[in-house]
Amino acid sequence: MPLFDVLPLRMVVYQLLFLVLAIAVESLVLQRRLGIDRKKCVQLAAAVNLLSTVVGWMVFFTVEPWLSETLRSQLMSYIFFDSLSNPPILVGLAFISFLSTFLLKLEGINLIELLSGDKKDAEPEAKQTAKFQGRRAQKESFAIVPSRALAVLWANAFSFSAITLIIAIRLFFEPPV
Repeated sequence: MPLFDVLPLRMVVYQLLFLVLAIAVESLVLQRRLGIDRKKCVQLAAAVNLLSTVVGWMVFFTVEPWLSETLRSQLMSYIFFDSLSNPPILVGLAFISFLSTFLLKLEGINLIELLSGDKKDAEPEAKQTAKFQGRRAQKESFAIVPSRALAVLWANAFSFSAITLIIAIRLFFEPPV
């Protein structure tokens, strides 16, 4: 079949592995940092990771035709043949991917909570009540209130680190093709 000649099955399997790994790691971090129950953390992590994966592939397929021929051939050789010819470009793309994924996940969580009606503005309430309690109470209440953006940043950083570790292990222990 012509479909299986073109379909990068290895990349699809790695994408699924990374998606499951990111969901597991991020749900654990979100649970610890935000104090949300496990089920909701897994649902949030799964939803935002699926969203970021779909948006990421859509951006890739939109931008790919506009790339220069050399960059396009390097990218295609990495995706289809697992051949890395220019690591600095990959590092730059990974950094851009990290930042854009973080912003997308943060907005995705805000959107999910807005659509589900679970939006709780605990931060403004705590800051408002601490406003009239003096400096020491302000510091204590600020330390207690979890920051959603910081929690998502930590979750994204941990999942990207785990994925990078898996890629590094694969590169060091897998013989070149």
